[in-house]
Amino acid sequence: MIENTNLARVRMMNFYQIMDDVITYLNKEDLETLKLKDPVKAFSDKFDDFDKIIQPMRESGLAKSLLELDNRRDKALGWLSTHLRLFSNYPEADKAKAAQELLLIYRKYGDRPQRRPHREETAVIKNLLQDLDPADVKAKLTLIGADKWVSVIKEANDAFGATYAQQVKHESGLDPGVVKEKRDVVYEEFKKLTNIINALATLGGEAAYKSIIDMINTEMKKAVLAERPGTKKKDPKDPKQPKDPKDPKQPKDPKDPKQPKDPKPTPDPKPQPDPKPTPDPKPNPKPGDDDGDDVYIPKD
Repeated sequence: MIENTNLARVRMMNFYQIMDDVITYLNKEDLETLKLKDPVKAFSDKFDDFDKIIQPMRESGLAKSLLELDNRRDKALGWLSTHLRLFSNYPEADKAKAAQELLLIYRKYGDRPQRRPHREETAVIKNLLQDLDPADVKAKLTLIGADKWVSVIKEANDAFGATYAQQVKHESGLDPGVVKEKRDVVYEEFKKLTNIINALATLGGEAAYKSIIDMINTEMKKAVLAERPGTKKKDPKDPKQPKDPKDPKQPKDPKDPKQPKDPKPTPDPKPQPDPKPTPDPKPNPKPGDDDGDDVYIPKD
């Protein structure tokens, strides 16, 4: 099946080329039998409108020149790296040492600076060339024969920078709003077409559409790889030194423990009142027992 590849961030001329290649290939197929005649025509019509808008830049040939120059500097960077690595183990000590020192300079910019986006790569190469420019460094390059690669890199990078500036100038003459609008329309029509192809392949069998599917997937991969957005891993940063541990805070003097309050004295139990003495039962008074005067009642 045709893969879901995002082409929205692909540069304009790169996007144009993939769309043009797809149409050229499809027009060689039996579109009637494949039931693709109408969707391909709709896609081609939208592409023609886009083509007319960017025709001035396309005819300049700058995009092709940029691709060639970029390939040239990329290969030269790769061979320079290989040259330095091979000589770093050379049996002659002075050449091995020179190669090792040069390799350290090269690797300041990563093992593969050519995998960076185009503008970033141009800047990186300029910085690398500056680091390789001092007389003592040039002597080391000459000693191991690597100076030829440096010359090729400089020539290709300078030419790429100048050509890129021309392309920017051409693009500035276009109405960016109109270009974007036409491009978006083409891209939407392209996505509709790929959905139709996938649906037909699912329903009728993929065999009849395999060559088209493979071609479109290949073209999209080429377009994305040409952009090379951030494929290189960042060089690891120097690990941060751990901060000195802070002096531990001195523990605060413990507060004097509060003296426990004197417990409230248990109140003396209230004295129980002496029980009232049970009064002795009054004896039946006998005559003469009381204090009063005895009264004598004579008997008859």
